[in-house]
Amino acid sequence: MGQWRRFSAFVTKDSNCAPAVRHSLQFARAFLADHTCEPRLRVKLAIMVEELVTNSLRHGGKSQDLSLLLLLKADGDAVTLKIEDDGPAFDPLTAPPVTGPDPTTGGGIGLAIVNAWGEDAVYSRVLQNNVLRLTLR
Repeated sequence: MGQWRRFSAFVTKDSNCAPAVRHSLQFARAFLADHTCEPRLRVKLAIMVEELVTNSLRHGGKSQDLSLLLLLKADGDAVTLKIEDDGPAFDPLTAPPVTGPDPTTGGGIGLAIVNAWGEDAVYSRVLQNNVLRLTLR
């Protein structure tokens, strides 16, 4: 089992979260550069990181400043991902399913991806933080 690698971001209320999303993807790519993974897992991890970080910062940071912590760990042929934020309580595992992307923004399918690809997914609310942990294979 590998060690956790961590990325953190802080975004002020209603600010542009794009730089933090870009930095989280750079972090994920640097993490992958240190580990041997199937190409499909590399793509899945990049998409999952982008979706989860974007959702946390864009939706959770709409009404307040938001701190985010992203942890990654390699476990053989899998990667375990843990994301924490101090936004409003939101369990992505019990959110209503979407029927397709929003025709205006193109968004809305991120949670479907999380539910489809995330194995052993567990959400908890710890103190004032959302905590989501899942495994990608």
